[in-house]
Amino acid sequence: MAEQDKKYQLTPKQNEQRERKEVATKLRNLGPIAKAEVVNDVVTKQFTRSFSGFGDFLRDQSVIGIGIGLVLGTQLKTVVDSITNGFVLPLTQLVLPNQKSLIDQNVTWHVVGHRSVSIGWGSIVYSLFNFLVIAFIVYSIFKFLKLDRLSKK
Repeated sequence: MAEQDKKYQLTPKQNEQRERKEVATKLRNLGPIAKAEVVNDVVTKQFTRSFSGFGDFLRDQSVIGIGIGLVLGTQLKTVVDSITNGFVLPLTQLVLPNQKSLIDQNVTWHVVGHRSVSIGWGSIVYSLFNFLVIAFIVYSIFKFLKLDRLSKK
């Protein structure tokens, strides 16, 4: 019996064609008001199907989780920048020469002739430090919440 059920199952394309034929048959035999109701039902069904597909996409592709992660990551960067600017940079000013902050540190190379190149190594070190702190915090949260143990689909 199961084989017969499989034989009579329609593919999505065949099902859509069947629905179209049903609507066309109904429209031929109905009056103007009834035709408007049938068209309204079809449009409503199509809109609902499209909207539910979008909701399924959001759930299946974890778009909401990505959005939340993006917002939290942005706020985490703001907090780390604040800590770095208020605590780390003043401490580096004590250690570094010239009383410059870490961001203002640079090396100037004089090239043959009257040309020179200035490389801001301090801003590079500052960015790397921020990256490492943010990566450590994200890793710690990931381990603390045991997100590494979640099963995949």
